[in-house]
Amino acid sequence: MDLIRARVALRERSLLDVTDLAVRFCAANAGAYARLSLVVLVPALAASWLAARAGGWFAGWAVAIATAAFADAPFLALASRLVFADEARARDALRAAAGALPRLAAVRIVQAVALAMSALLLFLPWLWVGGVLLFLPEVVVLEQASVGAAWARAQRVAQAHLGVAVAAMMLLALMAAGSALLADTAGRELLENLLEVKPPHSVFDGGVSGLALLGFWLTLPLRATIRFFVYLDVRTRTEGWDIQTRFAALAARGA
Repeated sequence: MDLIRARVALRERSLLDVTDLAVRFCAANAGAYARLSLVVLVPALAASWLAARAGGWFAGWAVAIATAAFADAPFLALASRLVFADEARARDALRAAAGALPRLAAVRIVQAVALAMSALLLFLPWLWVGGVLLFLPEVVVLEQASVGAAWARAQRVAQAHLGVAVAAMMLLALMAAGSALLADTAGRELLENLLEVKPPHSVFDGGVSGLALLGFWLTLPLRATIRFFVYLDVRTRTEGWDIQTRFAALAARGA
């Protein structure tokens, strides 16, 4: 990553500022995100919906959550290119994510096992485990770390500011659940009262609905971008990226 060419200001930010930046960033690059979403989100939504129809709500959400663990990688690669590269194309982001897929699959499986084991201890270690492993996708996809090195590297990045990582993890989990519930509730109201169309069953009745799955998937690009900007914020705090960019700007101005 060439810090000098970054298209966003690299400085310490609160989690609220990071979220606001991610929303504005996604809006400013809506075309690139939309093109990538057509390739990634439409098949993912269809797969989770078919799983729900065939196996019930548990199968639907299991497929959605498992697929989302890999489907956010292209958006992570796209966000990185939009910030640091001269040219950012959806095909390049897909290619980068596909190249990292075997390593990402390996670390995601072990991550899932670690989080599941924390449930046996009444979720007491869950916050710590989830926090220190939050940036595994960034380390694997962007830093191209190997499976073994990714664990140590992700822990070093997160533990430098563990409170920020844990807060971001909780925010992203709440966003995923909240977007599904909001889409289900608002979508049913829109279909029933405004369009006068019979809405599908509520997520509270069957455990899953097409509207809830739609809301879950539509916010995936934003959630991936928020996590990426939190990763940038943590590295900025730890490695002094803001100071480096200021000195580089002063040097360029003097030259």
